Amino acid sequence: MKKDSVLVKAADMLDVPADVKGGLLHVEIESNREVFFENHKGIISLSEEEIEINSPDGCVIVCGSGLKVSAMNAEELRIAGAINKIEFGRTGER
Repeated sequence: MKKDSVLVKAADMLDVPADVKGGLLHVEIESNREVFFENHKGIISLSEEEIEINSPDGCVIVCGSGLKVSAMNAEELRIAGAINKIEFGRTGER
């Protein structure tokens, strides 16, 4: 049994969200103005129109206008601006 699946099963038994215990990317979106990522792996590229984020499962691309990183630390990342689209894919995919 994989370590990840053991963590997810334990999280289920303890009623703890799997993303917190399993190291999965957690995403919260507030309308089209802000997006919050937890368990990210850093920023790959950055512009006012597109921010590409590395995650445990691949890349995430936030598209829009006036985008900026409003807060960031080793585990959490907050992006603000006019968000038009969020794309999920594997690393190197677009």
